[in-house]
Amino acid sequence: MTSCAVPGCQKDAAGRHQPFCVDHYFKLPKAYTGLVTRTSIECDRTDDADRRQHLRDQLAGYIASCIRQLPNSGAASAPQPAPESARRPQSPPCVTAGAPKQRGFFDE
Repeated sequence: MTSCAVPGCQKDAAGRHQPFCVDHYFKLPKAYTGLVTRTSIECDRTDDADRRQHLRDQLAGYIASCIRQLPNSGAASAPQPAPESARRPQSPPCVTAGAPKQRGFFDE
């Protein structure tokens, strides 16, 4: 058996075409694990050496992308919000001159 592809994880991978342990596999979105599995199977089935190398490169990228999706992976999975000093101040909505004031449902 091979070990899990997540850095620091000592558990065995879940299967032949899945590079993640069971715990990490179920923490990932299904779309990501499906993509890794399909690419791994396609890589094993191809006879063309160039295509196999291309699929291995793709598979490595997909695995890295999956690892970034895990919480506590150490990689940023989403952009961080800008600090308060870099944000624009909220301005009131613009009103066109001469436009009637819009009333809400509860404004009676």
